[in-house]
Amino acid sequence: MLSFFCVANLIFVIPLMLADYLYIDDSWRTQSAGLGWADSGRILVEWLYKGLSFTSAAPNIFPLPLLICVVVMAFALRALVVSFFLRPTLSSCFVVLPLWYSPYFLQSLSYQYDGPAMGLGVAAVIFSIAYKGRSLFSNIVVPAILLAVGLSFYQVVINVYIGLVCIERLMIAHDQQSLYVNLIRLRDRLLQLLVALLIYLATAFQLMTEERTAMRQFADGWPVKLVADLKLASQRVGLLYHEDNAWLCGLLILLAVAGFCIVVRGVLLSADRVSHKIIHCLLCICVVPVVLLSIPGIALAFDYFNDEARLMMGVSTLLVLILFLSYRALRLIHVNGALLLVVPLMAMLSFSYAHGRMLSLHKTLGESVARYLSYDLISHADLRRVKVFYMVRNSTKGWLVGGDGTMSALPFMRYVVNMSFILLPEMLPRIGGVNNVLSMEEKKFRSVSVRCQENIIVANKFYDVCTVGESGYVVMKLMDLGDVYISQ
Repeated sequence: MLSFFCVANLIFVIPLMLADYLYIDDSWRTQSAGLGWADSGRILVEWLYKGLSFTSAAPNIFPLPLLICVVVMAFALRALVVSFFLRPTLSSCFVVLPLWYSPYFLQSLSYQYDGPAMGLGVAAVIFSIAYKGRSLFSNIVVPAILLAVGLSFYQVVINVYIGLVCIERLMIAHDQQSLYVNLIRLRDRLLQLLVALLIYLATAFQLMTEERTAMRQFADGWPVKLVADLKLASQRVGLLYHEDNAWLCGLLILLAVAGFCIVVRGVLLSADRVSHKIIHCLLCICVVPVVLLSIPGIALAFDYFNDEARLMMGVSTLLVLILFLSYRALRLIHVNGALLLVVPLMAMLSFSYAHGRMLSLHKTLGESVARYLSYDLISHADLRRVKVFYMVRNSTKGWLVGGDGTMSALPFMRYVVNMSFILLPEMLPRIGGVNNVLSMEEKKFRSVSVRCQENIIVANKFYDVCTVGESGYVVMKLMDLGDVYISQ
């Protein structure tokens, strides 16, 4: 089983290793071997890179952290399968794989620095769920410590914990265990969460900056804003569905509904009293909305709602829930029927490889434009005298020449790739040898934009280069999504 998970996990991230793309924050971290995670309440990420690199900084050692994460996650998934299933089989291994195979999680894993740390955070949460202590004390404290470790890697993993706790309720119900047993274990999970939060608040949280802890304001109109945020989250999840995979999505939903009915049947066949059976059924029904709410999860607690895929970790547990319920339905049809769960997993795997190609395309485009710009800055006499350039980025809205076909076939791809730029200033030193370009916000550029337009030195499809006094400005241009390859 461990070998299976090691191979399966590795196969999923091979495209990321082949692409070898410095994703967003990776550019400046690689440039400066920078840390900065402690200010975000993620102190264990700093310790991870200091420990692996044997330095006091964070040099880029990719893919070593990712390979370590692959192995640790394999151990975690094996522990979860053993915990969730009395007699684990290959098909039961399929059920938990979306915790790694989720298309949303791909955006997290795309970061060469943060990706492995996020993965280790998820693994810590899984271990906390799978751990079974012999005493009440160990059954609370050990999982709480593991959960606190996960939070110190990445706070959003709490969404995964909540989702797995909900799935555990259905598994206990399906096994025809009593309402009392289910509620006792739920109590333990809530105590674990409470103790973990106390540990985290007393440790890593103390290092967070105020900017990172701005909570949602419950002023006038907050319900409207909350509903709007929930609607946006549902739209992001809805991107998974498109015309070509409608049959697969529809079939999985039907199987999940059938599986839920089987779980309810298990409750009704238990030896509990009728009143307890009714309460138990209601508990099972409550699982679905809680799992759905755990998709945006902790992001809803903050005043600014970030809808990026890396924050939608709860989708992983939603997929596990769907596969678990489908597993129950397929097993009822045929003893080996659950092996068909390999089909949705193959869909997730193929998406990973398509995603890897998109990263490679973006890498090639970015390097090409970086070389154009470096040549212009070095070769023009009027630009060589400029001491500092400021790059003003305008959103490309995910435009990626050469990826038009894939983006059209997989509408969800643009959201996961999440590239609103072609070039970052931090890319220029390693690609073109230019080390005097800094970033500037568009708002600050407005004060000199008119004067800049009067003294443009270089103008092309991707950028304008102009000078104002002793400063130079590289203004990246807006890209038109309709600008695609003209085929014959």
